[in-house]
Amino acid sequence: MDNDLRELIERARAICRAVPERGASPATEEAYLKTFERMLRDGDLDPLKPGVAYDTYYFRRAALHVGGKRIAELLVSKCMAAVEARRPDLQRRSAIKLANLLKRLEPAFALDPPGPVDGLPWDGPPSRWRQSDDAERPRGANSKRHVLAELPEDWTERLWNGTPVGWPFRDALAAHLIAPFRPEELAPGQRPSGWSPGVVVELLAPRRLAIVFTPVKSHGGEYGTERTGIVVDPQLFGGPAVHLAQLSQAAGGRITVCVGSKNTCRKALARLGKQALPEVKVNITPYVIRHQLLADLKATFGGGEEVAAAGGHCTDRTQARYGYLQQGRRRKGYIEIIARRPPRCGNVERARQFSHPNAPRPVPG
Repeated sequence: MDNDLRELIERARAICRAVPERGASPATEEAYLKTFERMLRDGDLDPLKPGVAYDTYYFRRAALHVGGKRIAELLVSKCMAAVEARRPDLQRRSAIKLANLLKRLEPAFALDPPGPVDGLPWDGPPSRWRQSDDAERPRGANSKRHVLAELPEDWTERLWNGTPVGWPFRDALAAHLIAPFRPEELAPGQRPSGWSPGVVVELLAPRRLAIVFTPVKSHGGEYGTERTGIVVDPQLFGGPAVHLAQLSQAAGGRITVCVGSKNTCRKALARLGKQALPEVKVNITPYVIRHQLLADLKATFGGGEEVAAAGGHCTDRTQARYGYLQQGRRRKGYIEIIARRPPRCGNVERARQFSHPNAPRPVPG
C-alpha cells in the first residue's frame, strides 16, 4: 500500500470514528442512506438549505453523518480488498472514489461536525439551524394539518369515488382512508417487533373488518404501539371498507396490502388528487390523509387513547401535532382501536376536564 492510499484511508477512518453509533433502526438507517445518496447526486451535502424546516435540517444532518460514515467504510473496505488481492487497477479505481468522497465529506463535516461520542445533544453549542434566520419560524409551520382548512368537507369521499377501478394503488388508498398509518408502513420490512409484510386486512365477520399495521417509528422498539388494529363496520363506513372487505372475502378472509415504493405511490396519489379534486390547490399526499383521519378520529372519539393508538403513538400528547379537532368529521363505522402496547394517556382527558368539566365525551357514531 502506497503512502497516498494510506493517508486517504486514515482520513476516512477519522471521519468514521467521529460519528457515534446511535442505535437507529434498520428502516431509519436506510432512510438516512437514501437521503445521503440524494444529497450526493444533487451536489449539495450541506444540511442547512435556505428555508429548510427544523426537522428537515436535523434529518439531513443525521443523513450526512450516518450515510457519509457508511459509504466511507464501504470504500475503505474496497481499497483494502484490492490491496490484499494485489489488483492495482481496482486499488486505483477505489482510491479515486474514496478521494472524491472525502473531497465533499470533509468540508461538510467541518461545517456540521457530529456531536461527541460520549456527549448529549443538548451539551453542545447551538446548531447552525438555531443560528439561522429560519429559527424564527415556529416548528410545524409546514405541517400538513394546516392545509386541511383548504379542503372541502367531503374531499376524502370524492377522492375515493374519483379513483379508477384499475388504478394500481386502489387497495393502498382504501387502507389509507380507513387507518391513519404512515406511508412507510405499507412497505414490507423489518420492524423492532419483527417482520412486517405491510398492512394486513382481515374480515373477522361480515360487519367487522380489521386493518392491522406495525408502526415504523419506535426508536428501537422503546416507543410506539408495536402493532395497531383498527376495526370498522364496512357497511357503515362505506366505499374503501366495502372494497377491502370484498377483496378479503374473495381471498379467504385475509389479504396483505403493500407497496414497493412509497414515493411512486405518493406521486400517483398527487396526480389522482388533481383529477378527482380539480378545484383544490392542495397537493394530496398520504400524510394529508393521515392528518385528516386523525382529526376525524378526534371528532369521533374525543381524542385520547383511541386516537393515539390509531396514530401508532406512545402517548396521547403527540396527536396535538396533527389535524385539528375542528377540522375533523364524526365518522360512522369505527368499532374499536386496539394497540399491542397501549399509549400513555391522561393529557387529553385532563385538558378536556379543565376546559369543560361537565362536557360529555364524544362516542363513535
